[in-house]
Amino acid sequence: MEYIGIGVIAFSIVVIIYLLVVNSELKKEKKVLQEILEVKDTTIQNLQASRVAVKDVIENLSAHDEVMALVDAGKSRDEISAKLGIPLSKIELIIKFDKIKKDHVV
Repeated sequence: MEYIGIGVIAFSIVVIIYLLVVNSELKKEKKVLQEILEVKDTTIQNLQASRVAVKDVIENLSAHDEVMALVDAGKSRDEISAKLGIPLSKIELIIKFDKIKKDHVV
């Protein structure tokens, strides 16, 4: 009977060691998966930010001719903003973009 008790204890110890090893491997895999998810989340955020930036550039370029025509006509930035329904910050950006473009052409 004594040998059965020792056998059960030995078997239990082997099972516990096995479970600890498996647990350690699972922790490593979990860490790798978390790192992959973080990289994917960062990539998604960067792509979304790029999409917003591209959308702004396209919107600014489509309004560029109208804004610059009004600037050339002597309208103030506030008047242009009100007339076209474009925020003043975008009007400023369009004007700066046009100045940079003209500076590089010369």
